[in-house]
Amino acid sequence: MSLIVGIRCTDSVVLAASGPGTMPSEDGLPPARQWGKKLRVVAGQAVLGVTGHDGLAQEMALSLERCLAEPDERDAVEDVLRGKLRDALAAPVQRTVAIHRTLQGLPGFGITSNEYVVSQSMLAIPFRDSLRLFLLDPECSVTEVTDELACATIGGAKVIADPFLTFLRKVLWHDGLPDIALGELCAYWTVLHVAESCPGALTFPVQLVVMRRGDGGSIDIFERGERELSRIQLAIERGEEMIRRSLRGQPSESEGFAVPAEPPPATGERPIRKRVPEVRLRLEPRDKGGGSRRS
Repeated sequence: MSLIVGIRCTDSVVLAASGPGTMPSEDGLPPARQWGKKLRVVAGQAVLGVTGHDGLAQEMALSLERCLAEPDERDAVEDVLRGKLRDALAAPVQRTVAIHRTLQGLPGFGITSNEYVVSQSMLAIPFRDSLRLFLLDPECSVTEVTDELACATIGGAKVIADPFLTFLRKVLWHDGLPDIALGELCAYWTVLHVAESCPGALTFPVQLVVMRRGDGGSIDIFERGERELSRIQLAIERGEEMIRRSLRGQPSESEGFAVPAEPPPATGERPIRKRVPEVRLRLEPRDKGGGSRRS
């Protein structure tokens, strides 16, 4: 089981994904677990999250990279862009389905599992002066997460995550889009809630990727490291304590949901695990000659 959460913010898009994925196994054996990431930065200008077979996700990322490398792709009309994105992500699925139909029933192959070909995708991509967030269902139909929808989830844990994310939206940003800090908190909190509520369903670590429009029109894409995630975790714990005290009629001593400026001090003589650094990419705005600059 897996989960990917996407939230549109005022000037950014936040995506969070559960931990290592699983590989479907044949002959009724338990699925194998992979230490892979579900969120991928594609061509330095898009973030793709795929639930399902990791090999299929890799092919979809390569197909999308070829699509984004085509000239003037980001300047295309919106319906043309949506069509090309859909075709790029559907092509690997169609090839995989055709192969499995050919092999089905042959000696040594048995019945093909749908887990190899069924997937859902979430795509964050800049388009002109905005940042877009799209969902693609198993049939690769494209749905945009608009300002009215604001957030979405995909994966097997969707039925557990949706009610909690809806609750967070109602309480924390019911009257508009959240800012980037609140978007990160809610995305991370949703995955954390499902992982803690159903420990057999999702695993850690949680992956958190942000696409943000910077000064001058450049696009920053960065993955939060362990240091940043610990700060969000502390904000969640403070928020839970604030709610607990409020409902019990006790004075609150916490600082609420604000993400602290610094992570909590390390305890113990040695770190339990190696810290994962924050990863940042930047897509510069296109120059007048049609080229692009990256730093």
